[in-house]
Amino acid sequence: MSTINKISIQHLVHLEALVHERHVTRAAERIGIGQPTMSSSLAKLRKLFKDPLLVKTRNGMEPTPRALELTHRIRDMIDLLEGRGATDARFNPLTSERRFRIMASDGIARIILPELMRLAKDTAPRVQFMVHPGDVRRTAEYLRDGDFDLVVAFLRQPAQELHQTQLYPQRLVCIARQGHPVLKGRLTLKQFGALSHAVWGAPPVPYPTLEVMVDEALEKSNLTRQVALRVSSVMLLGEVVAKSDLLAIIPEPLALTSRQTLPIQIFPLPFQVAKADVSMLWHDRLHQDAGHKWLRSTMRMIGKKRSAGLSVMTEG
Repeated sequence: MSTINKISIQHLVHLEALVHERHVTRAAERIGIGQPTMSSSLAKLRKLFKDPLLVKTRNGMEPTPRALELTHRIRDMIDLLEGRGATDARFNPLTSERRFRIMASDGIARIILPELMRLAKDTAPRVQFMVHPGDVRRTAEYLRDGDFDLVVAFLRQPAQELHQTQLYPQRLVCIARQGHPVLKGRLTLKQFGALSHAVWGAPPVPYPTLEVMVDEALEKSNLTRQVALRVSSVMLLGEVVAKSDLLAIIPEPLALTSRQTLPIQIFPLPFQVAKADVSMLWHDRLHQDAGHKWLRSTMRMIGKKRSAGLSVMTEG
């Protein structure tokens, strides 16, 4: 009996979850089955494909080349079954029930999601969106393997295989509470170094690129921050700063939005650090997809409106 007769679609779904999570228990939770069932499925898959598929390493379980190849094909099959890919040439946003998977940090999501859902309500009322963060260092892998359809992020060195369009400009700024006892209308480098900071970068954040950029810039000047608090969500920093004497560095769009509801003040950084413009990135496998073109067009509209809004808020 051939392998195809011994395996079910459910087994392939299990393999896709295993490769995505790289952990048996998390993979089981991802698709709503018990850990013993997932372990049994992995054992059967290993036997059928005559390959370990996932192997234990110092950093956890890692998929073998065979597992990655299989997963890529499985995701292509799922795309076809769910109406994506070449069969989606007749995509109609008004009637489509397609689901888009978008990777974005919570800070970026706060900026783009309200407008995305407002636009979708009128133009694509049945389209679904799944948005959650991921490790920006694995962007090319995520997009290539189909974990996400679109990534909205700041990437310092995006892979050449990806398509990229800037959505809106972004620089980093420092925030402090209104009435801070030390800061009187300006922030000096000496004050920045003397005061304590709240920083984005506690687990489960996989890689806080913006904070890494700041630390690298400070290191060039032989400076460091006095870190009193690390948080897993950049969204917490405004709330913390507004009720303490801590400083925090966050993207300017988020700072301007937060200032509308929180008693905070915004300062330019007293040292040089590169801009962190937000872009959308996607893989060539979806470049000609009609549904994906609609999504990218919608995101461009959001980016254009956000860029114009930033100019007004900055001037104000």
